[in-house]
Parts: sequence; structure tokens; C-alpha cells
Amino acid sequence: MKKILKRLERERDIILFLDYDGTIVPILKRPELAKLHPMRRKLLERISRKIPVAIVSGRSLYDLEKLVKVKGIYLIGNHGLEILFKRGIWVHPYAIRMKKYIGETLKRIEDRLKNIRGVIVEDKGLSGSIHYRLLNPDKKGTLKSIIEEEISKSKGKLKMKKGKKVFEIRLNLNWNKGDGVKKLLSLLNLKNEALKIYIGDDETDEDAFRVFERGDLTILVGKKRSSFAKFRLRNVREVWIFLKELLKKMVRKGI
Repeated sequence: MKKILKRLERERDIILFLDYDGTIVPILKRPELAKLHPMRRKLLERISRKIPVAIVSGRSLYDLEKLVKVKGIYLIGNHGLEILFKRGIWVHPYAIRMKKYIGETLKRIEDRLKNIRGVIVEDKGLSGSIHYRLLNPDKKGTLKSIIEEEISKSKGKLKMKKGKKVFEIRLNLNWNKGDGVKKLLSLLNLKNEALKIYIGDDETDEDAFRVFERGDLTILVGKKRSSFAKFRLRNVREVWIFLKELLKKMVRKGI
């Protein structure tokens, strides 16, 4: 962490991007319970009054708004397909047109999973998640086969991506968290020379790590693994320690 904090010494213009699950809240067996602690919410509010802060997640905007509840913060949902910013909500136009295929496919999957316990099917509007953290490990292969069979019926409109104990069903569109980050920067016309910090734990965050420039700070959360991130924090607790230190440094600099 010392190396990361040292990098902040000479910076005044900073933009902060944070993944949600596994980064600022622990990954829970019931996703709807992953709420921000009030003290941590207050810390994020203080940071967001000084620099732009965005939450970047696979969750829907609707879900993020319910869980985060931080004034003045930007939200990038559904892996970049929808963005909440001060002037309103931006949604990828293709995603709006193709939305019905997500709902139809999830309904078919849910019907086929009625006799398999431990699976949560989540319709996020522009994408879907099949959570299997509570599933008997012996059933994972069966679950994956069902999802693949139903996705194949979309005739190339949908694709599956694996996350942490979750199968993501997404539009077969060349768009991801990294594109969502770039779109928000464009919508806000933010300074290109500002230091951009992105912190995330999941494979889907690798798409975002890739888009940042050499001088930016990309931080992986969790165990050491192959990653495009330049730095690493061990867990959610270390992320919050870093955020506290970031706020302290900004206060000392008069930002």
C-alpha cells in the first residue's frame, strides 16, 4: 500500500472508480444483503465532495441506487451499459433494443432450474446473473449446460461470462466496464491529465484495467493472480484503509 500512497503525493486532480461486490463490500451468499455500512457510506460521501467518484458494477443502476445511497456519486451499471450522472441516465442504444432477449432467456432458465436448489436467477434488465454460491458443487456442470443451451437459442444475440460464483448472461456486444468508464469520462468532459484510480476484484474488472494509461493507478483486490492491474490490495478491509488515507492526503493538500 505504501507504493500506492506514495504515487498520490504529487497529484491534485484525481478521479476514483470503484467496483462494488468484493471491492467495497464483501461478496455475500445473498447479493441483496451487500449494503454499505453507514460509516463507510459517509467516508465515500466525503471523498466524493472533493473528487469525482464512480461505482462500476455488473449490478443494475436500480440495484446500485438502493445499495449505495451516496449523494453526488456516479454509477456505472450492467458492465457499462447504463450510467447515472448529474444530467440524467445514459443507456447503450443497442441494449435497449435487445433487452427482451435477456428477460425471455432468464425465464426459460428459471423454469428449468425449479428442481435445482441453491441457485438465484437475477434479472438486471440489460443483463442477467445466475448466482450459484449456495449450489451443491456436483450440480455446477448441469447448471452450466442449461445456461449454454438456452443462450444458444438466442442465435448469437447473447453470451455467457463467468464471474465469482456467478454466470453472467450478457448481450453479445463488444462493450464492458472499460467502455463504461470511457463513456462516463466523455459525458463529464473530465480532465484527461487527471490521475485515474480504478479498484476491482473480478475478472470483469480486467476490461477496465486495460483502458487506463500507464501513469494511472489500477489496483486488484484479493489473492495474487495474473492481472492487468499494477498494484494489489489484499481484501475489502485494505480498500477502506486506502480510501481513508486518500481522504487524509486530500485534506492535507487542501483539495
